Amino acid sequence: MLLNISMIKNKLLNYLLLLIFTFICIAIGNEYPSIIEVPKKSIKFLLKKVGITDTFVVQRKDLENINKEKKAGLSDQKITIEGNSFNLVYSKVLNFNGRTAGLFVDNSSNKKLEFDVYLQDGINIKKNFTKELNLPIDIFLEKNGGVKSIIKINSNNYALISNKNNLNCYFSSVVNLNNAKKIFSTKCLPDIERIDFNGIGGAYIEKDNSIFLSIGAPEWDSEEIRMLAQNMSSKYGKIIKFDKKAFGNDQILKEDYKIFSRGHKNPQGLVLSENQIFSVEHGPQGGDEINLIEQDKNYGWPIVSYGTRYNDGKSYRKSFENMANPIFSFLPSIAPSTINNCPENLSEYYSNHSCLLVLSLRAMSIFVILVNKEKLNVISVEKFKLNQRLRHFALDKNNKMFQRDNSFFISADGFGILKIKFDNFR
Repeated sequence: MLLNISMIKNKLLNYLLLLIFTFICIAIGNEYPSIIEVPKKSIKFLLKKVGITDTFVVQRKDLENINKEKKAGLSDQKITIEGNSFNLVYSKVLNFNGRTAGLFVDNSSNKKLEFDVYLQDGINIKKNFTKELNLPIDIFLEKNGGVKSIIKINSNNYALISNKNNLNCYFSSVVNLNNAKKIFSTKCLPDIERIDFNGIGGAYIEKDNSIFLSIGAPEWDSEEIRMLAQNMSSKYGKIIKFDKKAFGNDQILKEDYKIFSRGHKNPQGLVLSENQIFSVEHGPQGGDEINLIEQDKNYGWPIVSYGTRYNDGKSYRKSFENMANPIFSFLPSIAPSTINNCPENLSEYYSNHSCLLVLSLRAMSIFVILVNKEKLNVISVEKFKLNQRLRHFALDKNNKMFQRDNSFFISADGFGILKIKFDNFR
């Protein structure tokens, strides 16, 4: 009996101490929220790992709201934009809020299309579920961070994400989404007050058993971060060529990759066309670029640009020795988000040229770009304004632009997925 009373007293004392500790933590957290940031995140991460909850980055209510919104606001309405010698017709086919990190189509049944949508805040949307991705504990969503790109290789999913560890190191990594393991990481960024992970790039293509991945120099008005694009010991501001097989390993080693090109600000789009690699890249204030990417070339940032500086409006050098010029520069800025080949009917219409499509955020438009196949210079640029911030093309299982009956699909920030088709050729 005495033993039971003693045990009860000990339990009550433990509960009392726990209660006092909880109140102290709440008081400290309200006064100094940054102190409990790491422990709080660690607890949520642990609860997810042991199966008590299924999220630690995303709020459960956000997943529920997305499921409700998927079909809301949809209609059969088609909108036509008349171009110079053909029209663009589009309609909305899926509704969701947020910015995409990747957009894919599963057409294995060859019947109804299944969209596989990845959002930058770590959410995966499919027809039958909406869930949080399998992310590492040090993913960092502030400073415009999060899941910046989804990379599909041999049916496995990887993500380029932004990170912050307990030592106040801000960096980027490629994560295997099957086990949340980081297989490739950058060094810590300097000038942490001016980091902007919107500039991290994240475009990729496959070519000759290699993966080409762009990693930008993520900054807002930081000369120190910008200059990493010229530093060959840094992975920032580069297009990196990986051995495709290395993505199947627990770690990508130094011998598995090499810097293919440098001097990039924020290359968000890559495409392989006629065996040539083209990119679209953000400039500073103006000067967004289409580049022909070739091995070991220096594309100039932050020394050369057709844009101007944000802080004082002064110009950059327009050319410099041993630095490649863009094949086209947009003035004013359009904020290009990605680039891809034209659908079959448009490519056939312009069969004497390489036909490319560029999506834009600021200009809210699709641009049809014609490139001379021999001289590799831009022949014409035609703009179709959709009045939405356009982000990604939907890709198939081979990382090519998905198309069916000459229709293709794109994502729009805070809006959803649009179905696009060029028709009425004249």
